Amino acid sequence: MLALAGKDPVVAHVRHDLRPDEQANADRDATRRLAEALGLAFVEAAVRLRSQPGNAESLARRARYEALASLARQNGLAYVATGHHADDQLETLLLRLCRGAGVNGLRGIAPRRVEHGVTIIRPMLNERRADCQALCARAGYAWCEDASNADQSRARAALRHSVVPMLEQIFPKAPINAARVASHLRTAADCLSTQVDALLEQSARDAGALAWPRSLLRTAHPWVLGELLRRSARVLAGEIGADRIGARPVNDCVRAIVDRIGGERVFRWRNVEILICRDTVEMRERPDAG
Repeated sequence: MLALAGKDPVVAHVRHDLRPDEQANADRDATRRLAEALGLAFVEAAVRLRSQPGNAESLARRARYEALASLARQNGLAYVATGHHADDQLETLLLRLCRGAGVNGLRGIAPRRVEHGVTIIRPMLNERRADCQALCARAGYAWCEDASNADQSRARAALRHSVVPMLEQIFPKAPINAARVASHLRTAADCLSTQVDALLEQSARDAGALAWPRSLLRTAHPWVLGELLRRSARVLAGEIGADRIGARPVNDCVRAIVDRIGGERVFRWRNVEILICRDTVEMRERPDAG
Protein backbone atom coordinates (compact mmCIF):
# COMPACT_ATOMS: atom_id res chain seq x y z
CA MET A 1 0.00 0.00 0.00
CA LEU A 2 2.84 2.39 0.81
CA ALA A 3 4.53 1.48 -2.46
CA LEU A 4 1.32 2.31 -4.35
CA ALA A 5 1.32 5.73 -2.69
CA GLY A 6 4.35 6.51 -4.82
CA LYS A 7 6.66 7.73 -2.06
CA ASP A 8 9.35 5.05 -2.60
CA PRO A 9 9.45 3.66 0.93
CA VAL A 10 12.41 1.60 2.09
CA VAL A 11 11.57 -1.91 3.34
CA ALA A 12 13.36 -2.71 6.61
CA HIS A 13 13.78 -5.88 8.63
CA VAL A 14 15.32 -6.37 12.07
CA ARG A 15 16.64 -9.83 12.87
CA HIS A 16 17.23 -10.87 16.48
CA ASP A 17 18.71 -14.00 18.00
CA LEU A 18 15.76 -15.17 20.14
CA ARG A 19 14.62 -17.68 17.51
CA PRO A 20 16.44 -20.44 15.61
CA ASP A 21 18.54 -19.08 12.74
CA GLU A 22 16.49 -20.98 10.17
CA GLN A 23 13.24 -19.27 11.22
CA ALA A 24 14.78 -15.81 11.57
CA ASN A 25 16.53 -16.02 8.20
CA ALA A 26 13.37 -17.26 6.46
CA ASP A 27 11.36 -14.23 7.62
CA ARG A 28 14.16 -11.85 6.63
CA ASP A 29 14.43 -13.44 3.18
CA ALA A 30 10.66 -13.23 2.67
CA THR A 31 10.81 -9.51 3.45
CA ARG A 32 13.70 -9.04 1.04
CA ARG A 33 11.77 -10.83 -1.73
CA LEU A 34 8.78 -8.56 -1.12
CA ALA A 35 11.00 -5.49 -1.52
CA GLU A 36 12.49 -6.88 -4.72
CA ALA A 37 9.03 -7.66 -6.14
CA LEU A 38 7.96 -4.07 -5.45
CA GLY A 39 11.17 -2.58 -6.80
CA LEU A 40 12.00 -1.03 -3.43
CA ALA A 41 15.23 -0.74 -1.47
CA PHE A 42 15.74 -3.28 1.32
CA VAL A 43 17.77 -2.66 4.48
CA GLU A 44 18.34 -4.83 7.52
CA ALA A 45 19.84 -4.82 10.97
CA ALA A 46 20.66 -7.49 13.54
CA VAL A 47 20.39 -7.22 17.32
CA ARG A 48 21.76 -9.60 19.97
CA LEU A 49 19.52 -10.24 22.98
CA ARG A 50 19.96 -13.85 24.05
CA SER A 51 22.49 -13.23 26.82
CA GLN A 52 20.89 -10.06 28.21
CA PRO A 53 19.02 -10.14 31.54
CA GLY A 54 15.41 -8.98 31.77
CA ASN A 55 12.14 -9.61 29.95
CA ALA A 56 13.02 -10.91 26.48
CA GLU A 57 9.94 -9.47 24.74
CA SER A 58 10.47 -6.03 26.25
CA LEU A 59 14.16 -6.07 25.36
CA ALA A 60 13.35 -7.19 21.81
CA ARG A 61 10.84 -4.39 21.36
CA ARG A 62 13.26 -1.70 22.51
CA ALA A 63 16.09 -3.07 20.40
CA ARG A 64 13.85 -3.42 17.35
CA TYR A 65 12.68 0.20 17.46
CA GLU A 66 16.18 1.48 18.11
CA ALA A 67 17.41 -0.46 15.07
CA LEU A 68 14.53 0.72 12.87
CA ALA A 69 15.13 4.33 13.91
CA SER A 70 18.82 3.97 13.10
CA LEU A 71 18.03 2.52 9.67
CA ALA A 72 15.59 5.37 9.01
CA ARG A 73 18.17 8.02 9.90
CA GLN A 74 20.82 6.31 7.77
CA ASN A 75 18.45 6.50 4.80
CA GLY A 76 17.30 10.08 5.44
CA LEU A 77 13.77 9.03 6.42
CA ALA A 78 11.63 10.72 9.07
CA TYR A 79 9.01 7.97 9.50
CA VAL A 80 8.88 4.28 10.35
CA ALA A 81 5.61 2.53 9.44
CA THR A 82 4.75 -0.72 11.21
CA GLY A 83 2.05 -3.28 10.40
CA HIS A 84 0.17 -3.27 13.72
CA HIS A 85 -3.55 -3.85 13.15
CA ALA A 86 -6.84 -3.79 15.07
CA ASP A 87 -6.47 -7.36 16.34
CA ASP A 88 -3.11 -6.37 17.87
CA GLN A 89 -4.89 -3.48 19.57
CA LEU A 90 -7.56 -5.78 21.00
CA GLU A 91 -4.92 -8.18 22.35
CA THR A 92 -3.00 -5.29 23.90
CA LEU A 93 -6.08 -3.89 25.64
CA LEU A 94 -7.07 -7.32 26.97
CA LEU A 95 -3.56 -7.95 28.31
CA ARG A 96 -3.37 -4.60 30.03
CA LEU A 97 -6.91 -4.86 31.38
CA CYS A 98 -6.14 -8.26 32.92
CA ARG A 99 -2.93 -6.87 34.42
CA GLY A 100 -4.79 -3.99 36.03
CA ALA A 101 -3.43 -1.15 33.89
CA GLY A 102 -4.47 2.45 34.47
CA VAL A 103 -5.65 5.03 31.97
CA ASN A 104 -2.25 5.35 30.32
CA GLY A 105 -1.88 1.60 29.89
CA LEU A 106 -5.37 1.26 28.41
CA ARG A 107 -4.66 3.83 25.71
CA GLY A 108 -3.23 0.85 23.81
CA ILE A 109 -0.95 0.99 20.79
CA ALA A 110 -0.49 4.58 19.64
CA PRO A 111 -1.22 5.30 15.96
CA ARG A 112 1.65 7.79 15.95
CA ARG A 113 4.52 8.54 18.32
CA VAL A 114 8.06 9.86 18.27
CA GLU A 115 10.66 7.33 19.34
CA HIS A 116 14.45 7.49 19.04
CA GLY A 117 14.28 10.62 16.91
CA VAL A 118 11.86 9.34 14.24
CA THR A 119 8.06 9.24 14.02
CA ILE A 120 6.49 5.78 14.30
CA ILE A 121 3.24 5.52 12.33
CA ARG A 122 0.81 2.60 12.22
CA PRO A 123 -1.46 3.06 9.19
CA MET A 124 -3.14 -0.37 9.55
CA LEU A 125 -4.25 0.07 13.16
CA ASN A 126 -7.96 0.31 12.29
CA GLU A 127 -7.90 -2.72 9.96
CA ARG A 128 -8.63 -6.32 10.92
CA ARG A 129 -5.91 -8.98 10.71
CA ALA A 130 -8.09 -10.91 8.24
CA ASP A 131 -8.31 -7.83 5.99
CA CYS A 132 -4.53 -7.39 6.13
CA GLN A 133 -4.07 -11.05 5.16
CA ALA A 134 -6.54 -10.64 2.29
CA LEU A 135 -4.64 -7.60 0.99
CA CYS A 136 -1.42 -9.60 1.05
CA ALA A 137 -3.04 -12.48 -0.81
CA ARG A 138 -4.42 -10.15 -3.51
CA ALA A 139 -0.96 -8.64 -3.91
CA GLY A 140 0.59 -12.11 -4.31
CA TYR A 141 2.53 -11.99 -1.05
CA ALA A 142 2.48 -14.96 1.33
CA TRP A 143 1.60 -13.85 4.87
CA CYS A 144 4.47 -14.68 7.24
CA GLU A 145 3.74 -15.66 10.83
CA ASP A 146 6.43 -15.61 13.50
CA ALA A 147 6.61 -19.22 14.74
CA SER A 148 6.94 -18.00 18.34
CA ASN A 149 3.37 -16.67 18.09
CA ALA A 150 2.19 -20.27 18.46
CA ASP A 151 3.81 -20.59 21.89
CA GLN A 152 0.77 -20.37 24.18
CA SER A 153 2.94 -20.22 27.29
CA ARG A 154 3.21 -16.53 26.35
CA ALA A 155 0.19 -14.52 27.48
CA ARG A 156 -0.38 -12.72 24.17
CA ALA A 157 -0.24 -15.93 22.17
CA ALA A 158 -2.65 -17.62 24.58
CA LEU A 159 -5.11 -14.75 24.17
CA ARG A 160 -4.72 -14.80 20.41
CA HIS A 161 -5.42 -18.51 20.02
CA SER A 162 -7.85 -19.23 22.86
CA VAL A 163 -9.65 -16.08 24.00
CA VAL A 164 -9.92 -13.72 21.03
CA PRO A 165 -11.60 -16.22 18.62
CA MET A 166 -14.27 -16.98 21.24
CA LEU A 167 -14.72 -13.28 21.94
CA GLU A 168 -15.16 -12.52 18.25
CA GLN A 169 -17.85 -15.19 17.98
CA ILE A 170 -19.87 -13.21 20.51
CA PHE A 171 -18.78 -9.73 19.36
CA PRO A 172 -17.64 -9.88 15.71
CA LYS A 173 -16.62 -6.22 15.72
CA ALA A 174 -14.52 -6.50 18.88
CA PRO A 175 -11.18 -5.56 17.20
CA ILE A 176 -12.64 -2.49 15.50
CA ASN A 177 -14.40 -1.46 18.70
CA ALA A 178 -11.16 -1.95 20.63
CA ALA A 179 -9.42 0.47 18.28
CA ARG A 180 -12.14 3.05 18.94
CA VAL A 181 -12.03 2.54 22.72
CA ALA A 182 -8.25 2.94 22.69
CA SER A 183 -8.69 6.24 20.84
CA HIS A 184 -11.10 7.49 23.52
CA LEU A 185 -8.73 6.46 26.28
CA ARG A 186 -5.81 8.21 24.56
CA THR A 187 -7.86 11.41 24.73
CA ALA A 188 -8.52 10.82 28.43
CA ALA A 189 -4.83 10.05 29.02
CA ASP A 190 -3.84 13.25 27.21
CA CYS A 191 -6.10 15.27 29.54
CA LEU A 192 -4.51 13.51 32.51
CA SER A 193 -1.04 14.23 31.12
CA THR A 194 -1.82 17.94 30.80
CA GLN A 195 -2.59 18.13 34.52
CA VAL A 196 0.56 16.15 35.37
CA ASP A 197 2.64 18.52 33.23
CA ALA A 198 1.27 21.47 35.20
CA LEU A 199 2.23 19.87 38.53
CA LEU A 200 5.70 18.97 37.26
CA GLU A 201 6.25 22.58 36.23
CA GLN A 202 5.39 23.65 39.79
CA SER A 203 7.92 21.29 41.38
CA ALA A 204 11.03 22.56 43.13
CA ARG A 205 13.97 20.84 41.46
CA ASP A 206 17.34 20.04 42.92
CA ALA A 207 20.04 17.59 41.91
CA GLY A 208 18.34 14.20 41.87
CA ALA A 209 15.16 15.41 43.60
CA LEU A 210 11.69 16.88 43.00
CA ALA A 211 9.51 18.50 45.69
CA TRP A 212 6.02 20.00 46.04
CA PRO A 213 3.92 21.62 48.76
CA ARG A 214 1.70 18.84 50.11
CA SER A 215 -1.29 21.21 50.07
CA LEU A 216 -0.86 21.60 46.28
CA LEU A 217 -0.86 17.84 45.65
CA ARG A 218 -3.94 17.36 47.85
CA THR A 219 -5.94 19.45 45.36
CA ALA A 220 -5.23 16.98 42.53
CA HIS A 221 -7.33 13.93 41.66
CA PRO A 222 -5.76 10.64 42.87
CA TRP A 223 -5.33 9.50 39.24
CA VAL A 224 -3.35 12.64 38.51
CA LEU A 225 -1.24 12.11 41.61
CA GLY A 226 -0.52 8.50 40.66
CA GLU A 227 0.63 9.47 37.19
CA LEU A 228 2.66 12.36 38.61
CA LEU A 229 4.53 9.92 40.87
CA ARG A 230 5.20 7.54 37.99
CA ARG A 231 6.31 10.33 35.67
CA SER A 232 8.55 11.85 38.33
CA ALA A 233 10.18 8.46 38.91
CA ARG A 234 10.98 8.32 35.20
CA VAL A 235 12.41 11.84 35.29
CA LEU A 236 14.76 10.84 38.12
CA ALA A 237 15.49 7.19 37.34
CA GLY A 238 14.76 6.79 33.63
CA GLU A 239 12.29 4.47 31.89
CA ILE A 240 13.98 1.25 32.98
CA GLY A 241 14.22 2.42 36.58
CA ALA A 242 10.49 3.13 36.77
CA ASP A 243 8.86 0.49 34.55
CA ARG A 244 8.22 -2.06 37.32
CA ILE A 245 6.30 0.14 39.74
CA GLY A 246 2.97 -1.58 40.33
CA ALA A 247 -0.39 -0.12 41.27
CA ARG A 248 -0.21 -1.01 44.98
CA PRO A 249 2.90 1.04 45.93
CA VAL A 250 1.63 3.98 43.88
CA ASN A 251 -1.82 3.87 45.50
CA ASP A 252 -0.31 3.53 48.98
CA CYS A 253 1.77 6.63 48.38
CA VAL A 254 -1.17 8.60 46.97
CA ARG A 255 -3.29 7.80 50.03
CA ALA A 256 -0.50 8.95 52.31
CA ILE A 257 -0.19 12.26 50.45
CA VAL A 258 -3.89 13.11 50.70
CA ASP A 259 -4.52 11.97 54.29
CA ARG A 260 -4.23 14.30 57.29
CA ILE A 261 -1.56 12.38 59.17
CA GLY A 262 1.48 14.41 60.19
CA GLY A 263 4.98 13.23 60.90
CA GLU A 264 7.40 11.83 58.36
CA ARG A 265 6.86 8.76 56.15
CA VAL A 266 9.18 7.26 53.56
CA PHE A 267 8.14 5.05 50.63
CA ARG A 268 10.96 3.22 48.86
CA TRP A 269 10.50 2.11 45.27
CA ARG A 270 12.96 0.49 42.93
CA ASN A 271 15.24 3.47 42.24
CA VAL A 272 13.55 6.34 44.08
CA GLU A 273 12.13 7.15 47.49
CA ILE A 274 9.27 9.47 48.42
CA LEU A 275 9.48 11.47 51.63
CA ILE A 276 6.08 12.70 52.89
CA CYS A 277 6.26 15.34 55.62
CA ARG A 278 3.57 17.52 57.16
CA ASP A 279 3.91 20.25 54.54
CA THR A 280 6.01 18.82 51.71
CA VAL A 281 6.34 15.80 49.41
CA GLU A 282 9.78 15.04 47.98
CA MET A 283 10.91 12.37 45.55
CA ARG A 284 14.61 11.67 45.22
CA GLU A 285 16.93 9.07 43.79
CA ARG A 286 17.78 6.28 46.19
CA PRO A 287 21.46 6.40 47.11
CA ASP A 288 21.39 2.67 47.86
CA ALA A 289 19.70 1.63 44.56
CA GLY A 290 21.74 -0.79 42.55
